[in-house]
Amino acid sequence: MKAKLSIIISLFLLTACSAAVVHKINFSKDYSPAAVNRIAILTFNRGDQVSLHQDIVADKFTAALVDSRFKLVDRTDIKKVMEEVKFQQTDSGIIDEKTKQRLKQLGADTVMTGTLHTYTEDRRNNFIHFAEVYLTAKMLKVETGEVLWSGEILKNDKAKNVGEKKILNIIDRESEATSAGKLLDDIISEMADSFKEKKKLFGII
Repeated sequence: MKAKLSIIISLFLLTACSAAVVHKINFSKDYSPAAVNRIAILTFNRGDQVSLHQDIVADKFTAALVDSRFKLVDRTDIKKVMEEVKFQQTDSGIIDEKTKQRLKQLGADTVMTGTLHTYTEDRRNNFIHFAEVYLTAKMLKVETGEVLWSGEILKNDKAKNVGEKKILNIIDRESEATSAGKLLDDIISEMADSFKEKKKLFGII
């Protein structure tokens, strides 16, 4: 009986956390946090089905890095430059020469860009049944366009015990899924921590 009880508790704890379905962090061979001085965080692209405002991911990365050793180019200045040069951001992250020169004038030696591919939340009667967030990001050297760091993380979570019967009075209530907002915060935190300290994080692919 005790063994059975232990198994049930273990399964409950294992399923209580949101899963990292894809978790990839890569660095160029000569990457070092000390080699990055000032980062310009560009507005992120978003998938066709994503309604979250484009600036939010960039703003969240800014918040995650504001107390770090990295200096950040002011987002207002970045937006002005993007409007002036009519920069069209693509998934490739390629920066044209005119944009490159203007970013260098702002003191940026590195840019961060990426795409929020998925940001979905199934909420019914104010109860979150399922949420999923998929984000890719990369850090490029302004001068050469070299990719110094890249990250790809997909996390999802689903509600627990919905419609299920009580089991030995241990699991006795429904538990909603982690919100998409919290999943996004966790992803950005993990990505930022990885290149702050050059930590290689592994997950399930």
